Amino acid sequence: MPRVSRAQAAQNRERTVQAAAELFRERGVDHVSVQDIMAAVGLTHGGFYRQFDSKEALLPEAARHAYGTMTARLARLDASAADHAAAQHHFIQTYLSAAHRDHPGQGCPTAGLMHDLARSDDAETRTLLTGGVAELGTWLDQPGRDGLVTACTLIGAL
Repeated sequence: MPRVSRAQAAQNRERTVQAAAELFRERGVDHVSVQDIMAAVGLTHGGFYRQFDSKEALLPEAARHAYGTMTARLARLDASAADHAAAQHHFIQTYLSAAHRDHPGQGCPTAGLMHDLARSDDAETRTLLTGGVAELGTWLDQPGRDGLVTACTLIGAL
C-alpha cells in the first residue's frame, strides 16, 4: 500500500482527533476502542499507531480539540447575538435542551469528558478540564451572577 503524503497524514490525524473527541464525549474513554475511532474516520487501526502511542495519549489532544470547538462556538454566539447577555441567554437555553442532552458527542466537553479527565493521571489533561470550566465560567460572568457557579450548575444539570 502506498504511503500517504505528509498533508494527508496531517489531515488523517486531525480527523482522528475530531472523531475521538466526539466518541469520548458520547461513550466515555473506557467504552471507545481504537478500532471504533478509526472506523469513524474510515481508516485501519494500524494507521492509528503511526500517529499515537496509545488511546490514552490521544485523550489530551481530543480534549484540546473539544474545548477549542467550545471556544469557537462561544465566539460565534457573541458575533451573532445582539449583545453578550443575549448570547449567554441563547447558550443557556441550548445547553439545557434535549438536543444537547441527546447528542453528547457534539456537546459540552466538560459534561462529556469530566469523568475521564478528572480521573486522568496526566497533569495536562486535568489542566484542560479545569481550564475549560474556568473559560466557560468567565464567558458566563455577569454583574451579580458568578459565571463559574452558572457553568457548574449547567454542567451538573446536564
